[in-house]
Amino acid sequence: MEQQAETQAIMSQDQLKILTDMVQQLLHERERNAETEDPYVTTRIPVTDLTVYPELTEALPSIEEDFFRTPLTEEECKIEIHSCPKTSSMNYISPPLNDSASSA
Repeated sequence: MEQQAETQAIMSQDQLKILTDMVQQLLHERERNAETEDPYVTTRIPVTDLTVYPELTEALPSIEEDFFRTPLTEEECKIEIHSCPKTSSMNYISPPLNDSASSA
């Protein structure tokens, strides 16, 4: 019995050493891969989709609509955009100068 316990302990230690070596190797590879990454490239947080609570949908049914999208058709958008003048004239009147500024 005692010999079997010793054999199992030796096997456990061998397995632990093998696993430790494997973890060390993986950590070393990860460190090496991190060094080769471009310093000018940053990772972004992944996009998260949100779902609406059923109670909120019942209280406000229009929340399920795509309210960020404009309800105008493409032709209506063109008309609205082109109806605004590109430039407008403005009469600029500069503020009067102080006496101290004009004497300097």
